[in-house]
Amino acid sequence: MMMKKLSKLVAAVLIGGMLLVGCGGNASAPAAQETGATKHAATDVTIGTGGTAGTYYVVAAAMSQAVSNHSEFLTATVQSTKGSVENINLTNSGEIEMGFSNADGVYWATTGTGSYDGNEQNISAVMSLYMSAGQMSTLKTSGIETYADLKGKKVCLGPPSTTIVEMSKAILREYGIDPETDIKPYYMAFDEGLSALTDGEIDATFFVGGIPTSAMLNASSQGTIAMVKASPEVLDKVIEKNPFYARYTIPAGTYNGIDEEVDTLKIMTEIFANNDVDEDVIYEFVKQALENRESYLESHDVVKEITPETAASTMSRLHPGAERYYREIGVLK
Repeated sequence: MMMKKLSKLVAAVLIGGMLLVGCGGNASAPAAQETGATKHAATDVTIGTGGTAGTYYVVAAAMSQAVSNHSEFLTATVQSTKGSVENINLTNSGEIEMGFSNADGVYWATTGTGSYDGNEQNISAVMSLYMSAGQMSTLKTSGIETYADLKGKKVCLGPPSTTIVEMSKAILREYGIDPETDIKPYYMAFDEGLSALTDGEIDATFFVGGIPTSAMLNASSQGTIAMVKASPEVLDKVIEKNPFYARYTIPAGTYNGIDEEVDTLKIMTEIFANNDVDEDVIYEFVKQALENRESYLESHDVVKEITPETAASTMSRLHPGAERYYREIGVLK
């Protein structure tokens, strides 16, 4: 009798164990990952970039792959967008978690100033990445040498839904040119503007990108493109009114057929995040992006500029997760 009872008990335990494996184990559910003393469920984040021909997209895609490959719980993916303004809007609304923008857009959005006057957005800075330079291009046959020569011309001021157009407008205004009435303004993506230029549809096109910018490399391959210069005196006046800009000189030979230095403005590119994204998620993103930089170093020349010190030097307030990482490694006190 005792043996029969024991057999029934063993059978019950085995059946219960099988039921737990079949139902309670749930192999399809995301497993928690161990990171130090904390367990995290698998997490996905989407990063808004720009057009696929721009530096935002190239760098974001390479960085996201590095983060995903090395993190135990975080997967980062990129989304091609119209650029900074759309990225800020999508991130503010929570449709995506993170985005790329020039530093001016992040500053205005986090302080409710500039183009976001009185309308502070629900975002904060994550990383300052690399310098992007303003580049006004024309054809060598156009006779356009300085911004003053653009008066009365057909000019692409930059991509729509980006803060890039603010830099081109700021320079034009210091030359006494109203960007809405003294020229015929167009708004196109980098590659579209350069294509319109080479096709003779417009006289000049402006964009901001890391040096060198792939779209410009392609457009200048035949040696027919020239770059429009700005005087150092004018650039200093622009910087005085817009402290997130700085002077920059594009080196001679950066692009085919452009053998002289070109004075222009530069601005830092930043990553930002929705304030409601978990602190540990942003901490993990920054950690993996910086500690695995070597794995995406060859994706673009500008990646060489990304360092912990640069990353922490944002123009705007930091997301708590990013701030925690920078303090932990000693680049913030």
